[in-house]
Amino acid sequence: MNTETPSSLGRYRVVGVLGQGAMGVVYEAIDPQLNRTVAIKTILQAHLLDGDNSSEYLARFNREARAAGRLNHPNIVTLFDFGTQDGMTYMVMEFVRGRELAKAFAQREPFTLSEVVRIMGELLDALAYAHAQGVVHRDVKPANVLIDELGRVKLTDFGVARVAESKLDRTMPGTMVGTPSYMSPEQIQGLAVGSRTDIFAAGIVLYQFLTGQRPFAGGGAFAIQRKIVQDEPVLPSVANPSLPKRFDAVVMRALAKSPADRFESAEVFARTLRQALDAEPTTRATAPLLPAEPGAARRRLWMTLGAGFAAVATGWVAWWALSRPAPLAAPPLAPPPQVRPLPVQPEVVTRVLPALAPVPASAAALAPTPVAQPMPRPAPLPSPAAALAPTPAPKASAPRETSTAASSKPKGDARLVPTPTLKPGNDRRCSDLVQRLQLGDTLQPDEQAYFQRTCRR
Repeated sequence: MNTETPSSLGRYRVVGVLGQGAMGVVYEAIDPQLNRTVAIKTILQAHLLDGDNSSEYLARFNREARAAGRLNHPNIVTLFDFGTQDGMTYMVMEFVRGRELAKAFAQREPFTLSEVVRIMGELLDALAYAHAQGVVHRDVKPANVLIDELGRVKLTDFGVARVAESKLDRTMPGTMVGTPSYMSPEQIQGLAVGSRTDIFAAGIVLYQFLTGQRPFAGGGAFAIQRKIVQDEPVLPSVANPSLPKRFDAVVMRALAKSPADRFESAEVFARTLRQALDAEPTTRATAPLLPAEPGAARRRLWMTLGAGFAAVATGWVAWWALSRPAPLAAPPLAPPPQVRPLPVQPEVVTRVLPALAPVPASAAALAPTPVAQPMPRPAPLPSPAAALAPTPAPKASAPRETSTAASSKPKGDARLVPTPTLKPGNDRRCSDLVQRLQLGDTLQPDEQAYFQRTCRR
């Protein structure tokens, strides 16, 4: 198998490589006779056939290529020529300067709703023309939809197309050919395929336009095929909440499992899609669709289930709280007794407030602390016997000098004061002064003068 870039294929001079896939390589070449640029798509026969089926496959491929070559539509890439060279089958096609729709999806390029309907309308017009010519594409997918520099759609790759025996929607069953993610259920099951197989694939492309994801994806080719045959896809408006719900019916009808439940033709599909757009206001039709992130529908489903579970739990708790018996009401508490304030007498306030007046801090600090004075002991009362005893005779008075000497002694020394002799008829004061002298107290000057003058004999 030759893997090197050939210098020419047939009469076409190869310039460079435009792309490469699992089945072959697409080259840019020059047609020297017409002096125009063409695209040559090669298919390695070793990937498609083996042994005894080689001649049968080449004959069928030539018939289908000639059928595709007769298609002449502004939205279909024209097939100019085909041939075989060095174990390589090639097709010479119209060269389109633009980009594949698959790259726009991979880069999450935003499209407005009006752009989506226009592009899908041109794609369905191309399919309607091919079906009218008895050609079923069988491999409609974003990688085979080109958008040129003017924004026009070009459907390409009719290399695996099947030519119907008539314009009726019936073909013979055969080998499963196509891309797993965009196959119809009848393709996967190996049943007869017709024009509604292309309608199913176009519905998948529309779903990807509106939601940013394929309706059947994940888990490998076998899991995807099982989902296509058995599972229903998530509604487009659920996968992308910004999408009007009226498009759900259009998409789901195109993705019906049974061919009989799909649109009768690509023309009806395109007309229904344009009518859905006409019912939308201009502001929504021109606003870009925001493709949902992968897995957004699944996260939104889990959020919905979580909200439903929370609502059920809340209702159960409310029912349980309401079904419980009401607790016995406690008797009301008696109000506390009211306390009436006592009347205040004005004269009492007048007497109490001055006593409670605060002492200035400066005066309280400077006031001397009073010293406790010893309490004087009371004089002993004379006994009755002493009162009845005869009064002793008075002794001779001491000389004047002795009195003078005694007076010169310190007044506080009571032992130097002789026991006085009272005159007859002395008063009570003299008795008190005598008792004080006996106790050792010091008399004041006036008291001494009174004692000397009145009490002594």
